[in-house]
Order: sequence, then C-alpha cells, then structure tokens
Amino acid sequence: MNNAHTPHLSTPGLTPRRPPLASGLPLLGNALSFRTHPVRYLLGLYHEHGPVFRVRLLNREYTILAGLEANRFLAREAGEYLGSGELFGGFALEMGSEIFMVALDGAPHRYQRKLQRRGFGRESFITRIDEVVQLTRTFTSAWRPGARITVFPTLQRLVTEHLGRVLGTLPCGDAFDALWTLLNTNMNVHVMKTHPKWVLRLPPYQRAKARAWALARRVLAWHRENPPVDRPVDLIDDLLAAVDEDGKPFGEGELMAATLSPYFAGMDTVASTLSFMLYAVLRHPDVLARVRAEVDAAFAAGDGTLTADALRAMPALHGLALETLRVYSVAPFTPRTVTQAFDFGGYRIEPGTQVMVANGLTHFLPEYFPEPQRFDIDRHARADRPKVANAYAPFTLGSHTCLGAGMAETQLMVTLATLLHDFDFALPTPDYEVPVLAAPIPNPGQGFKITVQRRRP
Repeated sequence: MNNAHTPHLSTPGLTPRRPPLASGLPLLGNALSFRTHPVRYLLGLYHEHGPVFRVRLLNREYTILAGLEANRFLAREAGEYLGSGELFGGFALEMGSEIFMVALDGAPHRYQRKLQRRGFGRESFITRIDEVVQLTRTFTSAWRPGARITVFPTLQRLVTEHLGRVLGTLPCGDAFDALWTLLNTNMNVHVMKTHPKWVLRLPPYQRAKARAWALARRVLAWHRENPPVDRPVDLIDDLLAAVDEDGKPFGEGELMAATLSPYFAGMDTVASTLSFMLYAVLRHPDVLARVRAEVDAAFAAGDGTLTADALRAMPALHGLALETLRVYSVAPFTPRTVTQAFDFGGYRIEPGTQVMVANGLTHFLPEYFPEPQRFDIDRHARADRPKVANAYAPFTLGSHTCLGAGMAETQLMVTLATLLHDFDFALPTPDYEVPVLAAPIPNPGQGFKITVQRRRP
C-alpha cells in the first residue's frame, strides 16, 4: 500500500491512473460472477490484480480495496475519506429521520452510537435468555417430523420476533411482511440501486409502510404508558429519554424510525448467519456431536432452559459461531463513497468514487487463517494461531463496526442451541452444498431447506 492514509495531494509524483478493471460481460459486467459466492470471486480477482481493482455490477462501478492493509485503513482512518450519506441517505429520508445511524458519519454518528449502545449491547440478550428460548419454542411448536423448513425466510421471522421483544418489548407478529417489504424495497432502491424510485409509490409498498408505521406507533405508545419501573430498560426507553445534540427531544418521526430499527437489526444479517450456522453444524457430523453434547448438558443443568453461565462455558458452540462468521460472513464488504481523495496500492482514489472494502476477504488468506477452506471450530481458541489485528472482520471495522455484534453472537448461540436441543434435522443430502447469494447481503436464498426428522425427548 502506497501512503494509503494520506490525501493524494501530499504524494508528489503519483501518477493519477485508475485501478485495473476486471474483465466482464457486456452490460452485465461482473454481476453474474459476483452473484454467487461473491467473496470467492473477489478472492480470485485479488490474486490476479492485487489489493485494488475495479468491478462493474450492472450499471454501477465499484473500486474494490482488499487485503489486510485495506482492513487496517477501514479500521483506523477511513472515516476521514469515506462517507455513508450518499449510500444510505435516501433510505434515511424515506424513513423521515435525520438520526438514521447507518447514514451518519463523524460526530453525529458517534453521538447516536453512544445513545443506543446499551440497547444494542450483549447484556440485552444475556439477561433475557430464558425468554428467547421460550419464544423459539413457541415459534417451532408446530414443526412435525417430516416437515420441510425453508431455512432463511423462516429464521428471518424468528430472529425478528426475538429482536422486537428484547429491544422494543413488542414482537412484530403479523407485521413481519410489512417490515420485510419496507426494508428490502429501500435497500433495492436507495442502497443497491437495482430498482427505480417509482417503486416507492406503488400501493403494495405504501400499504407496507403504513402498517410498519402503525407498529412503531404502538411500540412508542406502549413504552409511554408502561415506564421501566418493574421491567428492564430497553432501547426505546433510552431513545424516549434522550435528547439530540442541541439538547432537544427527538421528534415523533425520528422516534418512529428509530423504533423500527430493532426489527431491521438482524432480519437479514443475523438470520442469514444463523442459516449458515445451522447448515455448517449439519454438514459436519463431528461438530454436531460436540455441540449437541454441550447443549444437552447445559439444558439439563438449567432445568430445561439455558443460563448465562452455561452459555459462557460452551466452547464448541462458541467456536461454531466464530467459524461460521469467518467462512460465511454476511458483512464481507463495506460499501462507501469517497469524500476526500486518498492513495491506495499505488493508485489515486478520487472523490465521488464508489468503493467497496472487502473486509471479509482476509478470512480466506492462509497467512492469517491456515487452511482457510477447512471449517475448523477450534482455530479461534488455539494459543498458537496467527493473531493479526483486523484480519478477522465479520462485523466490518472502524467507526461503523456493528453496534450489536455482541448481541448478535449471543442470539446466534441461544437460538441454535435451542433448535439443536429440541430437534433432529437433516440436509437434503449428506454432501449438500449451500449456495451463497450476494444480494442484499450474502445469504443461502430460498432454496436451502432442511427436514425435521424428529422432536427430541
């Protein structure tokens, strides 16, 4: 990397040339190759072109920054040169909010993270493990032997129920479809820009938006009528008690948008990771045996449920979560817009450039993760493992590192433990290979199904 952390004007003699463009198809560019197993595809381009290159995804061009130096740049100084507003600002406007955290940078972003840190913290789930277990069991109560479960959309509903109850007190219930439509339509229109803006005027979207706002109003009304006297303080309580940077209470529109954020928080990310985690444990019978032994012992000791102490003492389950996040990272790219020119890998990256830092690519470099294609739940606990800062980055890096990373990890472990304790599942075939689709984030798609073999005693 050539002076990657300083603006290009301070680098005399650097030729203002563009990074190499990966070969692709007319019109489609690299979109088809990127669509399935995107990290694997970018890994090949990294070995071919080095740490900086360009790809075309339909009508958009991205400059890819990859490798450990790219991760370090993202972790340490990218906030000075990369912005989120162009990418997520339209989503924020559609939500009617200026405090939409993912669209903020700098001091406003730091202020919102401070306000919402407790609500999205690990303790939000740790203190309510038994409730999450019971919600999971209620959700799966109708599963019978022989039932075929379409994994990803099913777990999206389950994860969203958890998050609504734990972070906002009220589950989404039959409003899930409206929330899904609101989130995914805005992702397609404003973030990925694969859909035209007129989609937002269509009646199905408008009905979904109205239903989501109705849920937000119910959640806010419930919190105002039921202050946290005999219940835990949650994210919505913190937002209602907070003021903006000028010391004024947040407006109703801003509160409504923030009230929906818990439902969006893991609808795609946690659900996709949980889907891959379930696949991985079923794909590797030796891992399943070890994890299930821990899980069954923990439930037996907890009189049919889990405790925080038991969860902390489950190295196989924890290793499974960490290795799934490495191999099947659902946030392996961090898209941003360049706000100030900088140099990277001998190239000048100009303002306005759409960049994608491939922070998950280092997960497959053997100098940081030996035998990277091998699924190894013990690698993260080995004393002699390579310990390289910023090489492991499943929740991205820097100022926008996922605020709910600890909470997500806990949710993954509790939910999978409950499913494995209560059911035996089977993959379509013992050697089944799960697809990894790119949009809107890496996910197994609608085709990944498992069979319920039996409800365990």
